[in-house]
Amino acid sequence: MSGYTTGSTDRDEVPTSVGEAVERARVELATFLRVPESAARDLDRIDGAPNASAWASTTWRGLVALADYARDVRQRGVTGGFWNWCAQQGSWPASPKKLAMSESQTVANNAQMSAKRVFKVAKAVDPSGEMLMRAHLKISEGGGDLAPRVYFYDDTAGKTGRVHVGFVGPHYLVPNTRA
Repeated sequence: MSGYTTGSTDRDEVPTSVGEAVERARVELATFLRVPESAARDLDRIDGAPNASAWASTTWRGLVALADYARDVRQRGVTGGFWNWCAQQGSWPASPKKLAMSESQTVANNAQMSAKRVFKVAKAVDPSGEMLMRAHLKISEGGGDLAPRVYFYDDTAGKTGRVHVGFVGPHYLVPNTRA
């Protein structure tokens, strides 16, 4: 993490719940990351799980990485996308176990599964206020149906210059053929 601060809260201070990570991201990372109220889904279940503390820390680290990426695109002219940025920066693992920039062909070709990946975005991104998001952070491999996911859309080269988070919640709400 870059460690710079916004307001009076230090970004390196680890949240105690995924809900807190999302709320802090809305405030502290808003210049580069948009997380609408609708993005947080079933976080009470995640925050009540045995792995909640680890998931909170990892979710925060992922949200900070997304914001830092957007900052670097806007301020330093970084190109190549989030995966490449992660591979170079090391802020988030650029590995299939932790990051997916798209869904499997099975999910992509399944209308019902794809529909569960349509999330709210700013109307500046899409006039409908919604967008299909396939890119996501895998907060946990284990954890079964509760394993958190963070779905996002990279608009750093678009009108908003931000990354838009459409979903933070348990895997069972965005199922694939294995979950």
